Amino acid sequence: MSYQLGIDLGTTYTAAAIHRDDRSTIFSLGDRSAAIPSVVLLRDDGTVLTGDAAERRAVTEPERVAREFKRRLGDTTPIIVGGSPYSSEALMARLLRSVVDAVEKREGEAATRIAISHPANWGPYKIDLLTQAVTLANLDPDSVCFLTEPEAAAISYASQERIDPGAVVAVYDLGGGTFDAAMLRRTDNGFEIIGRPEGIERLGGIDFDAAVFAHVSRALDGAIQQLDPEDPTALAAVARLRADCVEAKEALSADTDATIPVLLPNVQTEVRLTRREFEGLIRPSLVDSIEAMRRAVRSAGLEMDDVSRVLLVGGSSRVPLIAQMVSSELGRPIAVDAHPKHAIALGASYFAASDTGSDMATPPPADAAATPPAGIPPVTIDEPPAPEAPAEAPPSIFEDDPVPDAPAPTTPVVSSSPPPTGAPVERPAPAASASEPEPTPEPEPVAPRSSSISEPPPRLVDTPSEPAPLTSPGEVEPTGGGRGMLIGAIAVAAVVIIGGIFAATQLGGDDAAADGPETSEVAGDETSGTTASTVAGDDTADDTATTTAAVARSDAEIQAAASAAATAVTDEVTALGLFTDEPTVVVNDGVAIVAGTMFDPPTRLAVVKAVEDVDGVTNVIDDMFVQAEDERCTIAIQNNERFACITEATWDGTNISATIHSDPGPVPFDIGSTYHMHIFGDDVAPETAGAAGDASVGGGTWQVWDDGESFVSTPGKVFTGGVIPERICVRIATPTHTLDSLRTGNCWPIDDLTAS
Repeated sequence: MSYQLGIDLGTTYTAAAIHRDDRSTIFSLGDRSAAIPSVVLLRDDGTVLTGDAAERRAVTEPERVAREFKRRLGDTTPIIVGGSPYSSEALMARLLRSVVDAVEKREGEAATRIAISHPANWGPYKIDLLTQAVTLANLDPDSVCFLTEPEAAAISYASQERIDPGAVVAVYDLGGGTFDAAMLRRTDNGFEIIGRPEGIERLGGIDFDAAVFAHVSRALDGAIQQLDPEDPTALAAVARLRADCVEAKEALSADTDATIPVLLPNVQTEVRLTRREFEGLIRPSLVDSIEAMRRAVRSAGLEMDDVSRVLLVGGSSRVPLIAQMVSSELGRPIAVDAHPKHAIALGASYFAASDTGSDMATPPPADAAATPPAGIPPVTIDEPPAPEAPAEAPPSIFEDDPVPDAPAPTTPVVSSSPPPTGAPVERPAPAASASEPEPTPEPEPVAPRSSSISEPPPRLVDTPSEPAPLTSPGEVEPTGGGRGMLIGAIAVAAVVIIGGIFAATQLGGDDAAADGPETSEVAGDETSGTTASTVAGDDTADDTATTTAAVARSDAEIQAAASAAATAVTDEVTALGLFTDEPTVVVNDGVAIVAGTMFDPPTRLAVVKAVEDVDGVTNVIDDMFVQAEDERCTIAIQNNERFACITEATWDGTNISATIHSDPGPVPFDIGSTYHMHIFGDDVAPETAGAAGDASVGGGTWQVWDDGESFVSTPGKVFTGGVIPERICVRIATPTHTLDSLRTGNCWPIDDLTAS
């Protein structure tokens, strides 16, 4: 009997659903669950393994495995697997073919129609590459159709809940590797996207996994970096540790903390991770995703009040913190699918069926909310309800960590099915342990101040309607002036604080004690006549000078410990080949002000957490910058066969100088005969900084260079018109001066040494 097939070809996991006899069913692709890892392993005998089989072999044959290649679609730099180059679409084709073969083998015939979903922000170029993948998979293009992932999610939801024609729904799709936000309007024939979909291509469950692994790595004090990367035993132990990190992350959906066993050749111990710590690691990225949703709403010309509900789909969207943040920030009802990671595959199967003639438009009667609309059959899951094995895609992630003194979301949450344990209190919750307190949103004492982050869209920019997090009384949020002004202001504040404290105590001694009100003012209490004893928090002290000196000594000791804790975090990041400024910590009356430039949001949060945990720190004011996306020397950049990153740049009035961290690959950089660097200003687009080729179009100004450690030149040679831009950039060029990838280098702010 004929059937239609829907495929969700995800970044980390792939799922499929079939539609037959007016009903859609999730197809179990894996050994123990419906979804399979989006992993391809190419053996030396030509055998292609995918999914669970590839995952099992990956530990012993890591050089022959490819992961997360969906993120690389459109990147002209090949993916090296087993020593051979492959394009992302070629690897996607192998995975797609294996899914279709598995379905055909079990069903006994080919599907009459196949629908494949894709991110909503993919343009014609990536859609064309996806079409090429279909051709490479030996599928008939005439039998294949495409739809966006938000459309598929909305169609799936409409099969379970009534959505009136004309109603607008927002889709918040957070999967394993990407985030999509889109606005859809219900039509007579399905859904249409309105406005411009927004997305974050590198945000998902795998990034959350990486944050947990980084947390463990920091706790091990460099033990992982000391391992021999060529030692198979060490590789297997690290792979096991990564899996345990994922397992611990999933365990937090039922527990408030989890213990991660560490069984490395050089250390055997355990690392504890609490739910609050994890949420602190991922919160900045979630804030970015909510801002992307706001942009999608604005692009559709709508207000949030025009949205009937927000659909949460994608496996990672079941993090209860997400439902809380989306509900409280957007102020709309939240709808959570019973199987959010299956919703897209199911929606694709409905779409495939409708494409062959089924009617998806007929809404159910008003008094039949539980009845699926005509033409959209009920959803069934062809797998047991038991929890999935840890090695598979995480179906949910975490319950909220109960935190006192924080208001719970007031927006009601609607759900088409029983929500996960630990969901926000507004939704009907299933039976839970009586000992588990009601989760409430966590206050953000260390949330990053987005207006200080010098990053381009779609990075978060605080709006006037949002309260600036973590500002002390009288503190003014910086509104401009760039990095130099803010760091200068922090330096002045540090001098005032440290100078005031030490002048009033360690350098002043008894003289400071004799002047109670002035000492009180330095300590942050401007009440006239307040004694030093009161500032210290001890109303019974008789010797005010002694008490004041004790406060100063205490702050100095706290500052030393906090500085050491912050530096330990950034030292570990630097050991990974990533770059941060040395953090600056100033402590006044127990309040720590942290400044510096961080590599990424998790590092920033880790620094704040490390300072917050220091004994005696009562509050943390976060005045750190996070490098802009194109300033980071990411692991993805360093995984290229050859790369170059600028880590420091200055202008002394005569020369532009830069420090470079690079890897030329098999042979050294050479301008005349092989690969080299193109160095240019950020006032030109990277694609113009190379002769016309695969990834470059020419037209810009650049300077060729082959010293992989440093760069010195005059502005006239490297910048358009000799005008010094804000940043200097680098990319790898071919012997013919073309760029075969735009992701082989970074940009870096130029420090003007001539500025007063």
